[in-house]
Amino acid sequence: MELCLYLSLMLCISLLGPVTADGPNSHLKLVHLVYRHGERSPTQTYPTDPNKDPENWPVTWGQLLNEGKTRHYQLGQFVRQYYTSFLSLSYNPDEIVVRSTDVDRTLMSAQSHLAGLYPPSESQIWNPSLQWQPIPVHTVPEKEDYLLTTVATCPAYLTLMKELESSQEIRKILEDNKDLFTYLSKNTGQNVTTLTELEYLYDTLFIEARFNKTLPDWTTSVFPSRMKPLSDFSFGMKAYTPAMQRLRGGPLVKEIVSNLRDFVGSKLEPSGRKMLMYSAHDVTLATFLSAMKMYNGIQPPYASLLMVELHQSATPQENQEYFVQVLYKNVTDSPIAPYLLTVPGCTPLCPLDKFLQLTQSVIVDDIRKECGLDSLPADDVLVLVVGVLSLLSCILLLIVVLGAVFMCRKQKVPSAYSSIQGE
Repeated sequence: MELCLYLSLMLCISLLGPVTADGPNSHLKLVHLVYRHGERSPTQTYPTDPNKDPENWPVTWGQLLNEGKTRHYQLGQFVRQYYTSFLSLSYNPDEIVVRSTDVDRTLMSAQSHLAGLYPPSESQIWNPSLQWQPIPVHTVPEKEDYLLTTVATCPAYLTLMKELESSQEIRKILEDNKDLFTYLSKNTGQNVTTLTELEYLYDTLFIEARFNKTLPDWTTSVFPSRMKPLSDFSFGMKAYTPAMQRLRGGPLVKEIVSNLRDFVGSKLEPSGRKMLMYSAHDVTLATFLSAMKMYNGIQPPYASLLMVELHQSATPQENQEYFVQVLYKNVTDSPIAPYLLTVPGCTPLCPLDKFLQLTQSVIVDDIRKECGLDSLPADDVLVLVVGVLSLLSCILLLIVVLGAVFMCRKQKVPSAYSSIQGE
């Protein structure tokens, strides 16, 4: 019976493509969405950049552009259509929770996305002239965000990155492209000697070209032809080894796996939760896919969307099984359906038990400990020291006050006694 069920589900995948909420052979139960923010302005420029004047851009550096807001609004509409039979038509706080990195462009992308996903209707219309409603977006400081960023404090990861950068493989790449680095350094007015520096420069040129800014003549021979492969490789270096994948992609894998386990065990709170949404960065998607051994080596584009779905087989209660399906929509300005990904070692519709087994190696029990942070972070130490000093000050003040009261009482008692004796 179980074999027949499994084969029928595989046949559904091969003939009909991704299983959706409307699929006849399974029921969609839980969805995780992880996406990159929309188009932004460059985060930095270079000394000879003819477009480095902030006046050339409608926003300051690294901020979400109107194109990025529009793209995420449309992506929200896509999610609404794709999961039309799964999500409620009206926003329900028990049904969805949204988390973002603590960065303006990801917070704004989440808000734009939610505007397309949950336009207010009926009782949720609070301003007839505004087709929008406020929906909570949660976040934590970047330095503490091990789930969605690669900037959270992790000495062990920095050590691994330094080892990779000084490895024979990377040194050979730099040596083979020595002429390119020399050329870029000469024409940009800054030292470009590492793959990371080339990646940042490529990002700047890419955004300027995308928004029809005039690029210098010197870029013609190297951008994008020679720079893109190296930029993509540099980007992939962020989770290049299994150890790096555990530290940077592992926490998000753990979060999703934990939610899947909790749902199946009826422990996910609140009980009506259907969707968990994460607004993040290209590196978030890339490190997660690397940890899952599914990364294609290409930097995720703006508003690219990763979908991790939990399905339950539509069979009698005693034979129900759970399956995980992973989809990736990386052509965000196209009606093309998301690509169905396959977890290595499994099938496109992966049995949950097998999915849990395959992801176990990248899950970290204690991320701070594995990062080499056994002690409290500096900020927490400072708070603790200030707290202890404040407590000691209060105790000292109390001792002084009690001492003063005691002295006063001691002086008054003999005086009263002498007065009585005198009478």
